[in-house]
Amino acid sequence: MVAEYCIFRALEEGTQVVYTTPLKALSNQKYRDFSRAYGVGRVGLVTGENTINDSAPIVVMTTEILRNLIYEEPSRLDDVRYVVLDEIHYIDDFPRGSVWEEVIIQAPAHIKFVGLSATIGNYLELAQWMSENRGPIATVFHEQRPTELRLWLAMRNHLYPLFGSDGNVNQQTWARAVEEDEASFQARGYRPLPANDMLRIIAALRQRDMLPAIYFIFSRRGCREALQRCAFHRLNLTTEDEKLSIERMTESRLAQLPEGDEAALFRRMVDFEMLRNGLAVHHAGLLPYHKELVEELFQAGLIKVVFATETLSLGINMPARAVVVSSFTKFDGLEFSTLTTGELTQLMGRAGRRGIDAIGHGVILKEADVEIGTIYEVAMGEGLVVESRFLPTYNMALNLLRLYTPEQAEELMERSFGQFQRRQAAEVTQERLANVRARLEDLEQTWDCGSCRMEDVAEYFGIEDRLRALRLEIRRLRREVAPSPRRRVTGHPHHSSGKRLHQLEDERQRLLARQRQLPVVRCTNFSEHLAAYGERRELERELAEGERFIESQAHAYRHKLRRLCRILADTGFLAGDRPTEKGLLAARVYAEDTVLVTEAVWAGVLEGLEPAELCAVLTMFAAEDRGRERGPRQPRRYPTQAVAQTARTLRALYFRFADLEEELDEPNLRPPSHDYIDFAYRWASGEPMDTIPRPPNVDIGDAIKAMKNLYSLLRQLEWALRQAGLPLEQTVRLATRAMERDVIKRT
Repeated sequence: MVAEYCIFRALEEGTQVVYTTPLKALSNQKYRDFSRAYGVGRVGLVTGENTINDSAPIVVMTTEILRNLIYEEPSRLDDVRYVVLDEIHYIDDFPRGSVWEEVIIQAPAHIKFVGLSATIGNYLELAQWMSENRGPIATVFHEQRPTELRLWLAMRNHLYPLFGSDGNVNQQTWARAVEEDEASFQARGYRPLPANDMLRIIAALRQRDMLPAIYFIFSRRGCREALQRCAFHRLNLTTEDEKLSIERMTESRLAQLPEGDEAALFRRMVDFEMLRNGLAVHHAGLLPYHKELVEELFQAGLIKVVFATETLSLGINMPARAVVVSSFTKFDGLEFSTLTTGELTQLMGRAGRRGIDAIGHGVILKEADVEIGTIYEVAMGEGLVVESRFLPTYNMALNLLRLYTPEQAEELMERSFGQFQRRQAAEVTQERLANVRARLEDLEQTWDCGSCRMEDVAEYFGIEDRLRALRLEIRRLRREVAPSPRRRVTGHPHHSSGKRLHQLEDERQRLLARQRQLPVVRCTNFSEHLAAYGERRELERELAEGERFIESQAHAYRHKLRRLCRILADTGFLAGDRPTEKGLLAARVYAEDTVLVTEAVWAGVLEGLEPAELCAVLTMFAAEDRGRERGPRQPRRYPTQAVAQTARTLRALYFRFADLEEELDEPNLRPPSHDYIDFAYRWASGEPMDTIPRPPNVDIGDAIKAMKNLYSLLRQLEWALRQAGLPLEQTVRLATRAMERDVIKRT
């Protein structure tokens, strides 16, 4: 509502509004929605792969594109009055969250921002930071969902309400879950108790009229296996009329695929029988056209259950009557952890179709290893607490120094949300340390003893610390001097150890004698003095740690920027705090490994390559290898000798920069990818998509995402080379055209 009013205002005033999203798929969807609502001629689209009508009064773009415009063509923003930042909680995303902060800090002053999110808990903190940078920011908080959400707990295939009608914990559900937890604990070591069964859960949803539903499973393999199990049991959720509608829509979509190779791949990968029965999968590894078909059928109410990974909870508008969370734990890349309140809110956000359902349903499957208290704690917790993921990069440093002085660039670092949160954390710590200092002062003033001083107690503790260390060292040396008879001893190792042992024994005796002479030992209040000084030592330790923390929070990003600039200066991208010609080229390429791409261009490493070979080697910087569930590394496949030689040179370039980063403890660059070299070469060579072999454990959706990223990098590089007037531009242009096929050609 707020964003639509913003668009209305822009159209009334005759100004331009930019609507940004974090995902290309969401940008494409918003473009289609706005085109229907306002007319195709009034809406434009700009992504890394596409530019349509970019002078329209309403322009949809990814947030990265807006950031690039601020650096490269700020004049194009002269007529922009409003910017909508949809899904603004992506500021918490690593490594892309920095883009949102760059945009908010550096956008022209005349632009007003509208930030939208359904999951931010600390929205007032975010608004306060934005107010510091943009002027007063109003906050609109609405906790009532457009469609009421009702949460259920599934135990032994039965659904129990998580909360009562008064909004409090349902005591019967709690008691039943506690019984289940106790039974599971007692049965540990024996055959596990029956868990929820997917087929019976779907039957329960159907019986309660909770379909269509999104069944979240946190792995692609799990989604595929769920669909296979439904096929094995011949699960059928659609009527004959719905089957005919599904067939018509599927054939219509197929008819719109002009490329025969993609159509052949599509037919091979889609389980049409399960589609007809109202079941499908949806995850990032699918063919894009396959995902679009599933989305279209689901939005039409023809797909009754879609098994999806959590990526479906982000971005695209695909609500359901019910959402099922199959597991309350998920793998975060390092370990399995419980869902957070923000993650659960994001998943449950799909429950309830606005204008269709009076109530949306969220079903959590109870697992034996997750206690009921944990589920309630997460379900009743506050929304996502957004934390800054701001991280200065080489590209950011070069662009800042291209436009600002070093002092101004460092001042911009101080204005980041990251530094704002660090400053707030430091202020909280300062308040705590003020109390610590006051307590220390009280201890000093309340010392009242005529027979000993606090300095005597301090000396006692100092001696005690040294004695403790001596005991450990003496014990170790005694083992060396008198080793175990089972251990073979060679040479004469005992002479120096024995001498050192005598020295430490002498020191120990002297310290014990000195300690016995201290007045505090003979004081009648000896134990009280020890307790008081122990408290003082703990307070002093807390004070020292707090002061170190405050120091670490101050100017953290300024220091990081300086370290990046030092590496850039050492490698010839900066000279006298200004970008060199090489640095200017790198500033215009917004890839993650921009300095490696530019270094390769500048050193002539890429010259002499054919367009397809250039695509093959550049995909090393555009794609990312899938590291999970991979098993042993497969042999690397290089399509030509030139590609093999260039790939080795690029790896050498990476290790050169990585060594410089390691010296400054400043890791930034991602290792070059090798998974998609052969795939990119074949794609650019025009080989039919349904015959190109994919890397092991890589889905077609991953491969196409890698090709889209490569295409976006080539477009950036082509533009940057044209500005610099370098000869490689011709090859890059041919490589860009070679990539324009199938799904990339359509978008």
